[in-house]
Amino acid sequence: MPTPWGRGAVGDVPDGYVVHRVGTTWLVLDAKHAAALVELRLADPKVREQIFQRGNQRGRGIAPRVTVTRDVDAILRRYTHGGMLGALLGSLYWGPGRALRELKVTAQARIHGAPVPHVLCLVMMPVAGPFWSAMIGTEEERHAQDLDQALANSSSIRQRRALLRRVGTATRRLHDAGVEHRDLQVRNILITPEPDSRIVVIDLDRAKFHRHAILSGAKRADNLGRLVRSAIKRGHWPHRFGVRELAVLISGYLRGNRQLRAELRPWLKVERLKLWPHRMRYRFMRPAPQSATTPPPRQA
Repeated sequence: MPTPWGRGAVGDVPDGYVVHRVGTTWLVLDAKHAAALVELRLADPKVREQIFQRGNQRGRGIAPRVTVTRDVDAILRRYTHGGMLGALLGSLYWGPGRALRELKVTAQARIHGAPVPHVLCLVMMPVAGPFWSAMIGTEEERHAQDLDQALANSSSIRQRRALLRRVGTATRRLHDAGVEHRDLQVRNILITPEPDSRIVVIDLDRAKFHRHAILSGAKRADNLGRLVRSAIKRGHWPHRFGVRELAVLISGYLRGNRQLRAELRPWLKVERLKLWPHRMRYRFMRPAPQSATTPPPRQA
């Protein structure tokens, strides 16, 4: 089927996905669940409005849950700009490239063994001229909590450090797969419950896939530094995420690789310098107390 985005580095959809068109709306669907996804009628703007009216606030916007099959739920997320662009453009993007890039990066990351979610669908709609809006549906990691909540809820130093070691190892897997996240922070890392607990890195809409899985030491260190700064911003430093926890995170990332340690050493020194302004700015912050009214964690 001819598509409005053509073919090429961005335009080709990954293996295992099919393209549908309903009116002016384009759907890219996981082939395995295509029939069930079509039945959700996500191309209908009235249906989408009803779904998002009952959704929960997660991060920058509303992210409702919809049932795809008996065993699979999807979390829907609209693409919206942040900062000044958000005030000017809201959810309008130049073409459908943002959604297609996230699909492609996520699919490539999964092929290379990175701990990322499974994309179930994209819904892309032309709005005015070259401007499009879009949303993505990813498979829900049931009963997961994000790293922000896990740090706030844990009263055990040993458990927190064991968790951060696992987060470091998962981040290493992401980087070894060639994925530069660009927004790696404590609310974009999910921890699924026991007994088969996993770390899942979500929200790859700004991520970049590096060919041949080559990610420089500078970019690796920048991602790690961004993660630590987000922990400081959320009030976890120094009581829940301090110097020793940082060392555990880095140890889990390096996994004894001396060559990688040498490559990262100068860049990690730079990132440690970046921590000081954040530590001064957010030094009196503490994590918000958890309660029955606390919004649910962000999901994949």
